[in-house]
Amino acid sequence: MGNDLKVWIFVDYRTKFQDRLTTQVLQQAMAITRGDGGVSAIVLGHQVESIANRYIFYGAQKVFLIDHPELSIYRVDLFTDIICNLIKDNNPDIFLFGASDFTKELAPRIAKRLDVGLCAECISLKWESNRVVALSPAFGGSFLAKIVWKSKTPYMAVLNPLFYQEIPLAKERSGEIIKIDVDIKKDDSRMKIISSNPQSHEALNLEDAKIVIAGGRGMRNLEGFNYLRELSLLLGGEVGATRPPVDAHWVSDDHLIGQTGKSIRPKLLITCGTSGAIQYISGIRRAGTIVAVNRDRHAPIFKIADYGVVADALSFLPAFIHEVRSQIFREITDLYRASLNSLKDQSITSFGQRLKKMREDQKMSVSELAEKTSQTPEFIEDVESDRITPPVSFLLQLGQALKIDPSNFLTDQEKTQIEGKRQEGFIKRTQNYSYRTLTPGAVNKHLRAFMVTIEPRQYHKMVEYKHPGEEFIFVFKGELEITIGGKTFHLKEGETIHFDSDIIHKLRNPSDEKCELIVTLYTP
Repeated sequence: MGNDLKVWIFVDYRTKFQDRLTTQVLQQAMAITRGDGGVSAIVLGHQVESIANRYIFYGAQKVFLIDHPELSIYRVDLFTDIICNLIKDNNPDIFLFGASDFTKELAPRIAKRLDVGLCAECISLKWESNRVVALSPAFGGSFLAKIVWKSKTPYMAVLNPLFYQEIPLAKERSGEIIKIDVDIKKDDSRMKIISSNPQSHEALNLEDAKIVIAGGRGMRNLEGFNYLRELSLLLGGEVGATRPPVDAHWVSDDHLIGQTGKSIRPKLLITCGTSGAIQYISGIRRAGTIVAVNRDRHAPIFKIADYGVVADALSFLPAFIHEVRSQIFREITDLYRASLNSLKDQSITSFGQRLKKMREDQKMSVSELAEKTSQTPEFIEDVESDRITPPVSFLLQLGQALKIDPSNFLTDQEKTQIEGKRQEGFIKRTQNYSYRTLTPGAVNKHLRAFMVTIEPRQYHKMVEYKHPGEEFIFVFKGELEITIGGKTFHLKEGETIHFDSDIIHKLRNPSDEKCELIVTLYTP
């Protein structure tokens, strides 16, 4: 009886992951019909004939192709209208979807419009005793519910991506593409596209990464998952995930590890908040050293881990990240001292090489590191190529960029050199005509104040070395235009602003009168 069925599948081709999921749905449809025909794929979009052809090679006997410019962007009302009309004209017995946000919105609308049954989160689908029988998790996954449909067709189901095999592409397969003409007007949809800004996908090479930082449901939310991104940048690794973070949109499908995602083989895998479900374990079996962090000491993930940390990941990771940052900075300062002492051992990494590796690990461009350390890109390039050895104050700026306190790693001599730069800056300011010190004798102090004058329609000329710390500006007289990190603020008399001094900033007097400012500086 199965080979008499007309089974349809909806083709979701938006991403590689969704495309793979659709092939799993197609394989299940072919299993229901026992491979004897009757499986049709539904493709909607614009300029998608090549996709229709590909699904013939995957095994669909027919592809219904609806190609129209108005279908280039998914709009649920248009898709629902077109598919419902197509169903009424062709009367399929079964209509299957792969589970995604896209289809979880579309399938219920179609089922409601046609007044037919829909099984969500389907993990098993079979044709038994002249009817379709499905299994779906119930009560939070504690039980499996057996689902059957009333006699009205089509029987509709949304299939979970964890439980079905993919079908391989074979170009020797043949089938029929049926092009359906539809008359769509711009006002047929109540949804209007104001603008479209597709999310850019960073280059990701998860399968070949030497270090992978992975997370699961135990990261709790997007903010928690961001700790994994931060650690990954520090270690020069890639971020992976189990199914729950992907479904919650903390990370894209490309980062999925496991049975329906990617199989990885890093030298080091740090997996946090993952219980160790079989679907995930199948994707990490080839990993070298596995470090698992989970608050449940009985979690299955510990059975395959080389090292286990029984702790709440959200408590463990901030402390661990701080230690990693400190270790990186300690290594860099040791190499810096070696370069000052002319210890040019060719067998070890130089200060410039290590700085470059740190920058590349954190996926920073030369310009981004230059901005974070208040230097020029040319200066960073010279340091990374070991053409110059930077002043010790650069370590202070680098520490600020790494978000750690560098004073813990500086020798007394280095602290003295930085103090000398602070004194030098104070002297330069007090000698310049536009500065008048309000804190006499503060040459050795961390907190100093100046009266700064800017002539009409002029920019303020910075006379001190770029420094880390904080800056507070009070407009004593006139007006001030200040640009901080590319964002411009306009302050009037009596208004104030506070910012980090190492962010690139420019001061300008926009008026025809002199501008007088009280500037308070704090340098660590």
